[in-house]
Amino acid sequence: MTTLKDIISKFSTGDLILFHGFGIESEIIEFIDDSPYSHVAMVMKFPELSDQPLLWSSDEITNLNDYLNNGLHAGVHLMDLQKVLDLTASRTNKKGEHYTYSWRKLEYPKGGDFMQTLEAFMRSVDGRAFPTLENMAINYADGKLGKRADQKTFFCSQLATNTYIHVGIFPDSLIDNSVAPGDYGDSKSAKLPFQNGAKLTSEVPFTHTV
Repeated sequence: MTTLKDIISKFSTGDLILFHGFGIESEIIEFIDDSPYSHVAMVMKFPELSDQPLLWSSDEITNLNDYLNNGLHAGVHLMDLQKVLDLTASRTNKKGEHYTYSWRKLEYPKGGDFMQTLEAFMRSVDGRAFPTLENMAINYADGKLGKRADQKTFFCSQLATNTYIHVGIFPDSLIDNSVAPGDYGDSKSAKLPFQNGAKLTSEVPFTHTV
């Protein structure tokens, strides 16, 4: 099996990391979505902030530094990718199983004002809260019915989707709270409205241990 060490040097801005975890919340998400994934986050590379790949995510992690505001908080934040995976890889369930991951590379031209537009959006939503499980379910259900959430909070795939919208990968018409983590997996992503030549390469499953 491929490991994080094998591929981390190939990561680039806009790539996705899909997480298969465990726990009640993860199991509920995976059951409702009929998917092996309960979380998705986006790779970011900002040399002026860090010489290591970063991870743009909305989650409940509270002990890793946010590179955009130097704070420790749950919700929307930009963290050190390796440290996030170290943290999740240290967890096991009662069967002794570890988290598993998949990488999907984004193929999309990132010239012009791509990075400037991306960073401006990220700074505008950094620090927004992560919803409760109940509110996340309501927002997702509303999205499937065509109703937009107010964006006072972001769940993980909602953040990834909104980020892609702001840099032109998805159209503005896409309702960000209608997309679940599993929609970014190989089996479902063909239904997503990629535009301007953007696409994700096939999943590369990988493991990570600490």
